[in-house]
Amino acid sequence: MTKSHLLLLLFGTAASLPALAQTSSEPEIVVTGRSLKETADSLAACLARSCPPDQDVAASLAHAENQLLEGDYKASRTTLLKSIGRNRKHGDQYPVEVSDLFRANSRVAEHVGEAKNFQLSVLDMRNTLKSGLGEKDPRVMVAQIEVGDSRAKLGFPDEAERIYKDVEKQALANNQNRVAMFSRVRQALLAQTQAEVSGLSDDYAKTRGKLDMIIASPLAGGEDFALMAQIMRARMDRKAGDASSTETILKEFAARGGADRPMLLFSEPIKRIDNSEPSGNEMPPPNSLFQLTALNSVAKWADVGFWINADGHVGDVEILRGDGSRQWLKPVLKHVQSRVYAPLRRSDNDATPGFYMIERYTLTARWTEDATSTHMRRREPTPRIERLDITPDNYQRPVATE
Repeated sequence: MTKSHLLLLLFGTAASLPALAQTSSEPEIVVTGRSLKETADSLAACLARSCPPDQDVAASLAHAENQLLEGDYKASRTTLLKSIGRNRKHGDQYPVEVSDLFRANSRVAEHVGEAKNFQLSVLDMRNTLKSGLGEKDPRVMVAQIEVGDSRAKLGFPDEAERIYKDVEKQALANNQNRVAMFSRVRQALLAQTQAEVSGLSDDYAKTRGKLDMIIASPLAGGEDFALMAQIMRARMDRKAGDASSTETILKEFAARGGADRPMLLFSEPIKRIDNSEPSGNEMPPPNSLFQLTALNSVAKWADVGFWINADGHVGDVEILRGDGSRQWLKPVLKHVQSRVYAPLRRSDNDATPGFYMIERYTLTARWTEDATSTHMRRREPTPRIERLDITPDNYQRPVATE
């Protein structure tokens, strides 16, 4: 397993961290219940009446999300790119709205393997917020952390670490404790990733030291990040065969009465794919026929639904719908089944609470011009899996479709 691939896996499974910052305008994609025709008509009507840029952006995002949910990734990117072309110049007046447009485009670019467009869109998102809100705004600093995340995902951990440290320093200077704590957790996550790559005891000790500091000395207003550090430390213990710290966290949540919303405490990373073996999930050697077979499945997608039960464990994992072969989903299903969430809060009217979640997974491979000496665009030899939370607002189970 390569260093950059493991970075992708671990940062991809840390999706709960940004939500705790409460300073970012980064919403997860959710199912709104509006049909594709409705969002298409709404966008067309908006453009026909020369609607204001913020309304244009909102209509574009709604339609692009619907197109993505329907599996039409190309159309979704086209909708976003056209809207960017119309609204980029309005970033100073509508920095949050236009930055959301760039953020959405970066996500779709990830799912179709457009690494360069992913990188540039994240930078455009940050720059738009910075130009409109000023560099001291916490939303700008959180956006800079997202830039660090993008560098880590693209295989540049040293750059990511530098960015995280710079954000922490700036946040402390501007009394932005939550952003500083967020950055510290990201630094610890990066160190944990590198420790799992190297397997060196010194790297594990360094990571544990960072986590211990976050847990023991949280900044005022950022105490919930100490909990995230506890979860990360429990992950290290669990990988070493010690589940006691995970059990302690579960008991603490139970003592508090449970969580109001799903909070992921533990999961195994998604392993790499080998479509050649019924039960295999490690990629075959480069340039093999098996690897070419795996690449033939690129651009496939599927929606996976599952219940989070009252005790925080996952049940009823099912593939709701998808495109093409589903062999590549085996490591995804194992990943979802491995998850442990915080126990859920019970109420007098609901003796057995639970949440039904839906996530979109896309099998992709990045485009590169370095694969051959002709500078022709080719897919990288190793497929990867991208994820989006598309849970409906009402948490109700949809009808499975083929």
